[in-house]
Amino acid sequence: MEPERIVFPTDYPIKVVARASADLRERMDAVFVRHFGDFAAEKVTERASAASNFTALTYLMWVTAEEQLGRLHADLRAEAGVMLVL
Repeated sequence: MEPERIVFPTDYPIKVVARASADLRERMDAVFVRHFGDFAAEKVTERASAASNFTALTYLMWVTAEEQLGRLHADLRAEAGVMLVL
């Protein structure tokens, strides 16, 4: 059985796990603005790890094509401190 394909356009959650830093949210927001334009702050949830060494940011964005996700993931992985992009 083949995995279910994502049908675009759709609201799509994108999680970024990174080392905690004072400017992390600002830097990640800037990457998302480059790819999606301005977005509402309510589109993002933020959670610190138990020891507060890492932060998980989840963005719920309106994605129009798979290629858009590929470019976004590449830019996010290039950011300092980013450990994982899902």
